[in-house]
Amino acid sequence: MYENWKILKSELEEKQKEYTDVANWCNESGQYMIEDDGTYYNVVKISEPTEEEIKAARIAKLKANLSATDYVVIKIAEGVATKEEYADVIAQRQAWREEINQLEGEKEDGLGID
Repeated sequence: MYENWKILKSELEEKQKEYTDVANWCNESGQYMIEDDGTYYNVVKISEPTEEEIKAARIAKLKANLSATDYVVIKIAEGVATKEEYADVIAQRQAWREEINQLEGEKEDGLGID
């Protein structure tokens, strides 16, 4: 509908409603965004993420999972919990670390790092 839409930046104030409609359309579609090229606001298609971007996002998620469960390791270290109490969390953390190592190894291989 608005795939080829663009307006001069200087016209934004008088075309605010149109801009808002286009922005809503972009948000609803999830496939387009409004880009500022300096002179115009243009609707552009959002490109698919690259394999490296997908890998980086997965690594970030896994590291966030580790951070979110750090309290378990701290409780065990401080002696207020046992490894047995949190065996499932410890096993999951190990699986996350292994996946991170595997993904980071692939990432490095793709960049030619030995």
